[in-house]
Amino acid sequence: MSQGISITPPPPPPIPTTNRVPTSAGTNASVVKLQLANNECSWALDHPEVQKGCFLSRVCQHAPPKECQYYNIASILQNGPTCGLTALSMLLNGQPTAMELLTEAIKQHYTINGEMFSAHYLYELSQKYLACELYDDTLNCASIKDRLCAGCCLLVPYDADVNHAPCQKSGHRAHWALIVGYLIDDQDEFHVLARHGKTRNLAVWSLSALSESNANLVEFAQPKGYPDCTFLLPPGGINGPLGLNERAILVNGLSQKIVKVV
Repeated sequence: MSQGISITPPPPPPIPTTNRVPTSAGTNASVVKLQLANNECSWALDHPEVQKGCFLSRVCQHAPPKECQYYNIASILQNGPTCGLTALSMLLNGQPTAMELLTEAIKQHYTINGEMFSAHYLYELSQKYLACELYDDTLNCASIKDRLCAGCCLLVPYDADVNHAPCQKSGHRAHWALIVGYLIDDQDEFHVLARHGKTRNLAVWSLSALSESNANLVEFAQPKGYPDCTFLLPPGGINGPLGLNERAILVNGLSQKIVKVV
């Protein structure tokens, strides 16, 4: 997190909820089905997390997307500055836990408190558990879109605004997210479906906004919530050859079944 003032649009009106519905193993403990005014996002009625994410992000409120699919990976809330390790643990269905990954990352000298300001370090840790590759280029491109459509997941560093959506703060609010799917709206804009350790909600973000945020990670700022902690930076900082700028981790071959919404 960083210091500074962020101006965000007013939040949408409160969401009335009904009927908690049971979920299968590997999903969140409960999912809230929504009843929204004017049938907003009604195309996702059978996928309440997607419906809520689109409603909160004002995506496809009145028209269904052309395509939408995702992995139903359960959310895990982070404990301390462990967003990258928590995102990785989500991919691993909580085994190992973020705290177990933290112990391993400390032994490997990748982190001190759980922070992961190096995509390379998180990639090396991820390789022990997953088939993955380190990506070094802009995210808003045909290659990334094709990989997401083919079922790839991404671990992505970005600047998180006060509502956790991508913003551009020069890396002062660096955070990690797990991209679990995608959505193409009726105007052909490409969105990603994301999880991260600050909320249980499934997020829906424009890929272009995430890409711009990922590309603006150029300098470290002491996280506001941890003024007395010492954090480990890679050689050259977060904009260096082992840092975060325009980097992501591509993860292939998940065992989970892809959920196709439309």
